[in-house]
Amino acid sequence: MDENHEEAPSIAEVSEVPRVGLTHVAAHICLNMLGFARHRRKLYVGEWLPEPVPDGTTTVSSTPVRSLDRITLEESGRTALTVVPASLTPAARGAFVLRDMVALSFGGIAAIVGRTSQMCGRLAFAACRRVRDRHRRETASDVHTRIVTAFWAACDTGDLAALVSLLDPDATTLSDGGGKVRAALKPIHGADRTARFMLAALLQYPKLRATLQSVNGKAGLVLCHDTTVSGVVSFHVQDEKITDVWLVLNPDKLRSWNRS
Repeated sequence: MDENHEEAPSIAEVSEVPRVGLTHVAAHICLNMLGFARHRRKLYVGEWLPEPVPDGTTTVSSTPVRSLDRITLEESGRTALTVVPASLTPAARGAFVLRDMVALSFGGIAAIVGRTSQMCGRLAFAACRRVRDRHRRETASDVHTRIVTAFWAACDTGDLAALVSLLDPDATTLSDGGGKVRAALKPIHGADRTARFMLAALLQYPKLRATLQSVNGKAGLVLCHDTTVSGVVSFHVQDEKITDVWLVLNPDKLRSWNRS
């Protein structure tokens, strides 16, 4: 064989070039979209929450229900794991996704997000730790479902003491109305304040009924007025106490729940 003859690149090497190129292009597009979304959220009325995703349906009456433990929940897409990344800067979020989900090198990530490879490593590690720490502290699905069932039973009967007992003393409630409907514009902190907020809100809508459904992979509550879904509530439960209540009321984020 001619000593000057160069060995032809393998198929794997050839296919790797467009894959890396497409990854860079897609990542740049996503980072631009994240920056734009971050700017829009500064103009957003009240608290911003990710759009809840319907995974399945289990209908329940407005009274305490015994069949809720039949619901099957997936292990992915939980609200907690979308709220945490959404709080990160575009660079941190990009570093986390590109490293943890695409397995791109820190050098490759640096070229995309405009940081040094060392900084990308720190951003990815910190973001990964936040997300996985939140995931590790989640309660098992059956316990989560039982707590949410008891939560609605207390709301439905107006039992303030029972409601407070289900909430962590430092529980936080975020409600997203997007300026389209009435919602709390700031976070509500504390078990007592969260319980009173929920009961006061329900008193304004005596005909409201709730169904237990899988929301982003965990048991949540879907609030209906007549045949229209007017709110979706998801929860984070830790040590059998509700630490976070996320209430999405913005009708623009409920379109997938109101499809005929």
